Amino acid sequence: MGVSMKMNRFILAVSATGLFLGAAGIAKADLIPGGVVDIGGTGFGAVNTVLTFQGTGQGMGSAESGCVGVSSAGVLNTTGASVCQGGNVGGNEKAPASFPHNQTFMVSNASQIGLVFNAAQPAGGTITVSNLTLALFNSSGAVGFTSGAFTPITLTTTQPGIGNSGFLFLLDPTQAAAAQTAINGGFDLLGLSATTTPATGGPETFFLTDASVPEASTLSSLAIGLVGLALLAAARRA
Repeated sequence: MGVSMKMNRFILAVSATGLFLGAAGIAKADLIPGGVVDIGGTGFGAVNTVLTFQGTGQGMGSAESGCVGVSSAGVLNTTGASVCQGGNVGGNEKAPASFPHNQTFMVSNASQIGLVFNAAQPAGGTITVSNLTLALFNSSGAVGFTSGAFTPITLTTTQPGIGNSGFLFLLDPTQAAAAQTAINGGFDLLGLSATTTPATGGPETFFLTDASVPEASTLSSLAIGLVGLALLAAARRA
């Protein structure tokens, strides 16, 4: 599917209070907004999905939270509180169907890491993203890097439906350098934790792209430079 990265108007309102994330001794850096991504027509399965969650039942209309990472037993693609970072609680992760909705990816170049948030709100309504935390795990489940204090961002306008609009988040050069140090030390499995409010629409999705290719024309070219963007050992899912 064709993809055009539009670094134009990023409609948002930022609250004044940020939350400090992570534990002492872990390298930290903030994820920053990078612009609007036009991803019309992609939908599930056509992108490198990292994290998908949805509030249902009694949780509908309130906050929804999800986390994916590597468990302390070294199991890839683990979801839930045991791998949550940055104050997230998890629990709303979408179960896999014909393909995983939640998966870890092996990365080699921190400067190329881009995360796109695809909100599925009714009529393109407002949604707030908070506690967005990128984590780098090693194969044993230890965490060597988490992105730092994330100021909640309210997206006042989204587009309805899955795969119709996205909002890019990335690390600036200084932050990417800290993440690269962790990657070089063997913490090269990327996981993610996040919370959104309100949970009134369809599933909220974060997927991985190559931030160094802002005008890429295809999803395959967005993946250049990231190692292991195919599903990592789906058979080893917990």
